Amino acid sequence: MPAVAGDQRRLAVLLTTAESVLGQGGAPAAAMDRQALLVQLACLRITAHPGWADAVIRRVAPAQRAAARADIAASADLTALAPPSATLPRWRIVPAKSLAALRADYRAAAAATGVAWFYLAAINFVETDFGRINGPSSAGAQGPMQFLPSTWKIYGHGDIYRPRNAIFAAGRLLADHGAPGDIGSALHAYNPSWRYVDAVRRYAERLRDHPRALPGYYHRRILYHLHRGWVLLPRGYGTSPAARPIPLTSVSR
Repeated sequence: MPAVAGDQRRLAVLLTTAESVLGQGGAPAAAMDRQALLVQLACLRITAHPGWADAVIRRVAPAQRAAARADIAASADLTALAPPSATLPRWRIVPAKSLAALRADYRAAAAATGVAWFYLAAINFVETDFGRINGPSSAGAQGPMQFLPSTWKIYGHGDIYRPRNAIFAAGRLLADHGAPGDIGSALHAYNPSWRYVDAVRRYAERLRDHPRALPGYYHRRILYHLHRGWVLLPRGYGTSPAARPIPLTSVSR
């Protein structure tokens, strides 16, 4: 498990390197996994130190600054949106559908509903890390796009856990609430939090402007906030006794 420590200058160097690797794409999967995790850890460390964000962003190389700014801000939004928990979640961490198959689903749903593919991808990423989180939310939402059963009856067709079905249902919900013309209100209808709206829009705009950003997000890991600190939920968590949570010791110091 990589450790992320140091001051704003060191974090800026780390983000410059990691965002460069992720932005170029084409690196081996293990390298993409590591660099994506480093970005996550750096963003959490910055979020834990109010006032660091602007100082770090100013020191990131210009070519990577927009990516770092979006990732730091979205991480802060999502961390504030989900307070730490006393217990581990009752989830299973399962393999995601292939990136090529997800791209096809996003684009097909976009063509059918008029909602841009990058908003659907950003929601899928924020809600369940592209379907890797298998389990209900605290409110009882289900599936890779996290629908309440009552909402699924309106917008869903078929199995709520099937990615393609869920992505199409998300497009229909957003279109019914003003997308694409008023995407902010549509996203707020999806999840009534302006922090959620801001986070999804930051990721979606990165995907719109830099389609190579999608593999970098796809290689991220599942991090969970407990009262005692952050942990990484490894692949197989919830299904294999060997897949135990891994404490992250450096992100909040």
